[in-house]
Amino acid sequence: MNIFNRKSKCMQSRYSIKSGAGFTLVELMVSMSIFVVIMLLVMGAVLSILNINSKAQSAKTAMDNLDFALESVSRTVRFGTNFHCGLSGTLTAPQNCSSGDTSLTVTASDGSLVTYTVTGGALTRSVNSGTALALTSPEVTISNIKFYVFGAPAYGVDYLQPRVTIAVAGLAGSANKTITQTSFQLETTVSQRKLDI
Repeated sequence: MNIFNRKSKCMQSRYSIKSGAGFTLVELMVSMSIFVVIMLLVMGAVLSILNINSKAQSAKTAMDNLDFALESVSRTVRFGTNFHCGLSGTLTAPQNCSSGDTSLTVTASDGSLVTYTVTGGALTRSVNSGTALALTSPEVTISNIKFYVFGAPAYGVDYLQPRVTIAVAGLAGSANKTITQTSFQLETTVSQRKLDI
């Protein structure tokens, strides 16, 4: 046997392709199953993160709207006079309400009579007993609101500076997507800016 033949056989054995090399059907099925399971877990996590983000964005938008509505009420109370809690009696006469009521009437700085109440889950505002217009968007559903009025009578009757506490509870988020709704409870106190002397 000469040297060239020996080299040739070594080369053939080193680079020869074995028949039957590769993956079996069982190995392919197991690897594909593991891949599918991992992808399902990853997709579940991604969808969960997307739902959480959607809920957070919905709640933020709704809470921004509610903040705007409460700021509007606060501005009217701050510069207003003659706070009347509830709808009973003369609305222009000051009336305390330590146990709370679902409506508040204030004489605004321009002399108009402004009434705040909840109608159909929305905080509404009516001027001079006119049409009640919603201050909150449909993404905010108010289930409970209470106005507490303290120090409404004129100075000399109670010697207190008039103040209104507003407690609001409800749901923020689209009513069509209950999974993205978030419950909230807010409370704020606003006092009349003008000294009650």
